[in-house]
Amino acid sequence: MIKEKLKILVDSGVIDEDTQNYILKVLQYLLEREVINSIEQADVFLTHLAMADTRRKSNELISSLDDFVLSEIESDPKYWHSKELWQDLNKMVDKDFEEAELDYLYLHIINLLKEE
Repeated sequence: MIKEKLKILVDSGVIDEDTQNYILKVLQYLLEREVINSIEQADVFLTHLAMADTRRKSNELISSLDDFVLSEIESDPKYWHSKELWQDLNKMVDKDFEEAELDYLYLHIINLLKEE
């Protein structure tokens, strides 16, 4: 499903092919490292990551998470694992995301890890 979504997003001009290729690399990494068992598990995370990459390229900022939500994320047992996984993913392409965007990505990764 994510591959079809990415194609639609590229065809409609929402994301570019570079972002699509980036997301497919991340998907491949998640599957090879057995972080996920099926593509569907990562659908929400990968869609958000594609949109985050597009925002990053256009210097579009997003609102920070509410302090309560942020504290919930930081106290989650999977929080440090999500940060480590993000560091591994980011090494593949070395993209600089704003801190607020990273918080959302950590949230999605935590949810992804809980589906293991």
